[in-house]
Amino acid sequence: MNLRDAVKNAEPVPIEKELKHDEVTDYLKSKNLSDKPVILNVEGKRVAKNFVSSRQVLAKYLSVDAYNIARELAEIEKRDVKLEISDFSELDVKKREANLYDLPTLKYYPQDGGRYITAGVVIAKRGQYNASIHRMMVLDETSVAIRLVPPRHAYLMWKEAVESGEELEVAVAIGVHPLFLFASATRVPAGEEFNYASKLMKGLKLYRRGDLLVPDSEIILFGRITAERVKEGPFVDITGTYDKIRDEPKLVFDEMYVKDDFIYYSITPGGKEHQMLMGVPYEPVIYKFVSNVCKVKNVITTPGSCHYFHCIVQIEKKSEGDAKNAILAALAANPSMKGVVVVDSDIDVLDYKDVEFAVATRFQPDKDFVVVRGVRGSSLDPSAENTTSKWGIDATIPLGKEEKFRRINKS
Repeated sequence: MNLRDAVKNAEPVPIEKELKHDEVTDYLKSKNLSDKPVILNVEGKRVAKNFVSSRQVLAKYLSVDAYNIARELAEIEKRDVKLEISDFSELDVKKREANLYDLPTLKYYPQDGGRYITAGVVIAKRGQYNASIHRMMVLDETSVAIRLVPPRHAYLMWKEAVESGEELEVAVAIGVHPLFLFASATRVPAGEEFNYASKLMKGLKLYRRGDLLVPDSEIILFGRITAERVKEGPFVDITGTYDKIRDEPKLVFDEMYVKDDFIYYSITPGGKEHQMLMGVPYEPVIYKFVSNVCKVKNVITTPGSCHYFHCIVQIEKKSEGDAKNAILAALAANPSMKGVVVVDSDIDVLDYKDVEFAVATRFQPDKDFVVVRGVRGSSLDPSAENTTSKWGIDATIPLGKEEKFRRINKS
């Protein structure tokens, strides 16, 4: 499967109006298309966006409904799917002179540091393979400033290379199948990104060029992350607020390969797709952690928290204390998680009015509210400083009192 297969299945809205590279965000907002799959015309080139912008779209790729994403992903490791590897010459791309300005890279907001590649999957090998998404600010025709977050695997690979007097050779794949993009955004054990992607996609073919493997992609850039540091930013992050300017490594591209009439893929910073890709991969992790302490039914991250800071955990309560254990397990599963609401099986976790009903009628602050102080949180939370506080709400029915809480409008 590749991006063009996803285009056929997602039925994106085609936009024929030609847009400039710095007009896209405002245009989509004005047309109420910020979270709908679209194919845009940007300065005469095709740009795809929002193919992982909702639970419904992601669920369609996974062949499940929107309620079953966490459960499906929690069980996906059991799939027995093999990788297929072919030579790079079999991929239908053509070499052209490396020039990033031939790509419709976008400037998303007026105060951005420049034009950004936001959906480039960076693939490297140093002992193990790594495939991960990094934002890249275009500096000139052949170089970008790449944001590498310590102590994640790509950063460690680059650090080891430069400390050995080397540069880290990489491939950057743009315009991959949405499930490969999702796999690259998922925290998996080191070196397991390709295997995880193959399980998601029920089969994956990779193409070998030298030591590097790449998926079927619209655009592939080959280059090296150097020891040189350059200014990167400002850039709008997941919360819709600006991240600070940093000194980041310079990535220099030597070769570029593209498909005929290629489709460039773009993720809007701080948009629904950005939030989905950063937050939803944690749902199966939380699901597994909570399953160690009680009977978990479902986990969803909430859109109001950017799919990143809050989650709702649905359990089948067997004993008092299950809900509080679930809170602690969920917070432990994702260090960036800030708040957890635990509900019963009769609450619709995708209906936030129903969740609020549970909080309103089943929660007492003096005994059902949990606060954990002085812990590590997310650097993306503008309210956090060196440490943060986290909270949990037990909005479950006390055992033995089910009849008192029975709802006439619920089966």
